[in-house]
Amino acid sequence: MEKINKKIASNHFIRLLSDSSYLSFSLSVFLSQIAANTLTIVLIFLIFHITSSNFSVSILLFSILIPQIFISFLGGIMADIYNKKTIIIAGNVLRALALLIIFFNYKNTLVIYSTAFLISSITQFYVPAESSLIPTLVKREMLVAANSIFGVSFFGSILIGYVFAGPAITIFGRANVFLLLAGIFIIAALCAIFIQTKKIKNFAEKIMSPSYVKKSISQEFKESFLLLKKNGKVKDAFFLLIFSQIIIFILATLIPGYAKNILQIPAEDVSVILFAPAAIGMVIAAFLLGSILNKYPKRRLMSIGIFISGAVLMLFPATSKLVARELIEIINSFLPMLFAVNIFNLVFILALFAGLANALIFVPSQAIIQETIPHNFTSKIYGLLFSLIGIFSIPPIMIAGGVADAVGVGAVLLWIGLSIIVIGLLREKILQPLVSIFFIK
Repeated sequence: MEKINKKIASNHFIRLLSDSSYLSFSLSVFLSQIAANTLTIVLIFLIFHITSSNFSVSILLFSILIPQIFISFLGGIMADIYNKKTIIIAGNVLRALALLIIFFNYKNTLVIYSTAFLISSITQFYVPAESSLIPTLVKREMLVAANSIFGVSFFGSILIGYVFAGPAITIFGRANVFLLLAGIFIIAALCAIFIQTKKIKNFAEKIMSPSYVKKSISQEFKESFLLLKKNGKVKDAFFLLIFSQIIIFILATLIPGYAKNILQIPAEDVSVILFAPAAIGMVIAAFLLGSILNKYPKRRLMSIGIFISGAVLMLFPATSKLVARELIEIINSFLPMLFAVNIFNLVFILALFAGLANALIFVPSQAIIQETIPHNFTSKIYGLLFSLIGIFSIPPIMIAGGVADAVGVGAVLLWIGLSIIVIGLLREKILQPLVSIFFIK
C-alpha cells in the first residue's frame, strides 16, 4: 500500500490536478478556450451564411489577425510586467462585454468584422499571460506533464467549442448564442480568481512615460530575437508553432466551402462531422505525449506531425472519388449498412489523423520553448510568436479564400497538403541553415 501511495504521489498528472491553483488555471483556460473556439466558428458560419463567400470568411480572419501583428508583442511585454492573473480575469470579462455588441447587430457584417477586431485585440493581452503562466505554477520537471494537461484542456476545448458551434446556433439561434458565450467567458473569469500566483513586480512608474514605452518595446523586441538566435531547438519549435497556426487559419477559411461543395451539407453540420474527430485526435495525442511518448525525441514527433498533416490534406479533396471506386463498392456490397464505407467515414478518419498530427506539432514545440526560455521572457516570446503568426497568415488566408472561390476548395487543399510535405522534407535536410540565415548572426 505504501508503494502504491508513493507511486501515486510521484505521478505528475495526479500531483498537478491535486494542486488547487493549477486546477483553477486549467478550468479557466478550458472554459475560456471553449468560448473563444466556439465564437470563431460561430462567426465563420455567420459570415458564410450572410455572404456565401470564402473570401468574406478571409476578411473575417483578416480582422482577427491584424491585432496579432500590432498588439500581441506589446501584450507579451505587459504580461511580463503586470500580474498575469489580473490580465486573464480582465481579458475574459472584456470579451464577454464585447459579445453584446454582436448580439444586437448580428446581421451587420461591418459590425461583426469590427467587433471581431476588438475581441482579437483584447485576446492579444490575454493569450501571452495564459500561455506563460504555466512555468510560474509548476516545477521544471513537471512542465511536460503540465503542458500535456494544458494540451488536453486546450484541445478538449476545441473539441467542445468546434463541435458545439453548429448545434449551439441551431438550439439558441444566431443572436442568442452570443449571450451564451458571454456567460462562459464570465465563468472562466470567476475560475481564474482562485489562481494563486506571486504578484509580478509593478513597473507602473517606469512606463508612465510614452518615450520609455517606445524604448522598452524596441529593446524587448531585439532581445527576444537575440534569444531565438542562440538556440536552434527553440527556433525550430518557434517556426513550427507559426506554421501549424497558419494551416489552421487557412483551413478555417475553407471549411464552409468544403462542407457546401464537397460534402454537400450545411456549414453548421461540419461541427460534428469534421471538427469532432479532429479534436478527438488532438486529445488522444495530448494524452499519449504526456505518458507513453514523453521520452520520445520531440523533434521526431514534430516531423511525424508535419508529414501526417500534409498527407491528410491531400486526401481530403479525394474522399468523394475514393468512395466511388469500384473496389469500395464491392466491399460495401458485403458489409452491413451500418459499416458501409462512405464519404463521411473517410472524412472522420482523416480528420482524426489531422487532429493527432496538429497535436504532435503543438505540444512538443510549446514544451521546448517553455523548457528553454527564461521565465521573464516567456510572455514576450509568445507575444512575438503571435505577431509573426499574424504577419505570415494574412497573405495565404486572403489568397486561399479568393482562389477557392475561383477554382474550388479541393484544388486549394491539394496544393496546401503538397506544400506541407515539401516543407517537411526541406526541414529534415536544410531547414536549420535556412533559419540560421533568417536570424542573421
